[in-house]
Amino acid sequence: MYKVFFKESCFLLTDNQNLLKEGDIRWVHRDFMTTKNFIYQTLEKGIPFKAVLYDEDPEDLFTIFKSCFTYVKAGGGAVIQNSDILVIKRLGMIDLPKGHLEYGETMEQCAVREVEECGLKQVSILSPLDTTLHIYYRNESWFLKKTYWYRMSAPSGQSFIPQTEEDIEEVLWYPIHNLSQLSHQTYPSLREVFHKLQTEA
Repeated sequence: MYKVFFKESCFLLTDNQNLLKEGDIRWVHRDFMTTKNFIYQTLEKGIPFKAVLYDEDPEDLFTIFKSCFTYVKAGGGAVIQNSDILVIKRLGMIDLPKGHLEYGETMEQCAVREVEECGLKQVSILSPLDTTLHIYYRNESWFLKKTYWYRMSAPSGQSFIPQTEEDIEEVLWYPIHNLSQLSHQTYPSLREVFHKLQTEA
């Protein structure tokens, strides 16, 4: 199953017919053009939705879904020290450091670079954490972004440098066990990452 977020809404792509009843919008894939039209019409409704798309082959369905967008990849990190996690505040929203994959980079290098741009040095990847998918509209085009998240560590006692040119207002340590309190201040796709971090802490 694939879960793709758009603002407070989401698409579920599944081969489980029982999940169709969970959507307020349901769609059974038959051909590319009608499914593509359905996706765009749903996005342009302007109201929150939970759309469930069904096909016997979810991998094929995701390939079709992905082809409707400009597909981009990004890397990001959850830096953990003791019982705290590094978070950023950008455009009024709580987030984790992340950014687009640059030419010639591995995904791990991208994620480390984005974290180090907060001012941290000697950042190390501990393990893969999760992946998230979300849709956004920019410059009159629709994008689908896949973000690869990693657990990370860094030496303690370092100071932060918020990248104001990237609209980052604040960088701070936040208790992992309180992450659920930030749910209303962060993005729906990131809430699931926060939940995973909190339950595994």
